[in-house]
Formats: sequence, C-alpha cells, structure tokens
Amino acid sequence: MTDIKLKEQLILDLYTIGAVKFGEFKLKSGIMSPYYLDLRLLVSFPYLLELTADVFWESLRTLFFDVLVGVPYAAIPIATAIAIKHNQTAVFVRKERKEYGTKKLVEGQYHQGQKALLIDDVITNAESKLETIKPLVEEGLIVEDVVVLLDRGQGGPKLLEKAGYKCHCILTIDEVFNTLLTYKRVNQKMITKCRKFIRQSKKQFLAKK
Repeated sequence: MTDIKLKEQLILDLYTIGAVKFGEFKLKSGIMSPYYLDLRLLVSFPYLLELTADVFWESLRTLFFDVLVGVPYAAIPIATAIAIKHNQTAVFVRKERKEYGTKKLVEGQYHQGQKALLIDDVITNAESKLETIKPLVEEGLIVEDVVVLLDRGQGGPKLLEKAGYKCHCILTIDEVFNTLLTYKRVNQKMITKCRKFIRQSKKQFLAKK
C-alpha cells in the first residue's frame, strides 16, 4: 500500500469508528468546534492502532532519537505500539507525580543526554506538548522534534517552533476534509463551516502568544 493510500485508509477508518466527528464540541481551550478528533478510541481497535503506528513510523524512521514519548493519554498506546513493532525504547510522562515509591514523573528506562522524540495524536495550540516536554528536559533528556498525526490547522506547529521545537505533521486537517469529501462521508456545507472556524480560531490562538 502506498503512503497516500495508507493515509487515506487511516482517515476513513478513523471516521468509521467515530474518532473524527462533526457537530458542536467544546475543546480544552474552551472554544466550541464544529469537528472533533478523538484518537483515544484507538486503544479499542487493535488493527487501527497498528495502522496508526505504521503511518507514524514512516515519519519517525528518518529522525534520530533514543527514546519515544507519547503525550498522555491518547499517544501513549500509539507509542507503545510503535515500540513493540519496531523494537524502540519508550517512556511516558505522568500527569501528576506519585507521592510514594520512586515519586517519578517520567516512567521507563532512560539516561541524561538521550534524545527524546515526542509524538501526539493532534496539535491545536501546542499546550499539552509543552507540558509534556518540561519534565523530560528537567530529567536531562534532549527534546528537539515533535511528530503529530494531525494538525488541526489552528497554529500549533508555529507555536511549538516559537518555543524552539520542530513540529512534523503527518496529516493536515485539509487532507482529512478532502478525503472525507471525496468518499462522500461528509457534505460540503459542513466542511465550509469547519474551514471558517479554523481561520477564525487560528487568529485567536496566534494573537494570544
């Protein structure tokens, strides 16, 4: 299967399981969006989780890294799937520090000076990526690259680059919209509404930084 066909199949399958939705959804930022991306569902679909890992690997394999880090929570199973299939070392960052045992925020085997590659499912305004990078850097890991499956088109990659990190996006939201339009999964009216929302919200996000 070609890279283009692989991506198309992933988009269609994500839509089929409800990981790509259209309607009215409140985002973490507080704004209302006419579309929503919920890749936490992947953990319930092994075949699709493996397909997602394959799509990620096509971008990851050209980058140098020592440890793979999935942004919690959606990207942790993706990072685990990649690590198992391609024999890579993975670690994960806790949302909160344990108050017992080792009291670590970063779990797994790693060493100071190693290069950590961050992966995530979606990028909106980059906040969750920066929150995950902070404890990694504090532990002595080096973070330079972030790979995300899908750019929502609201300025996230630019915000990451301003913070000093290179963002690699596998899919754009336009690719998702165009594929769903081509295969008649959604109508033009809804896509026009989504694109208008993207233009407006991108200005808002970038203006805050």
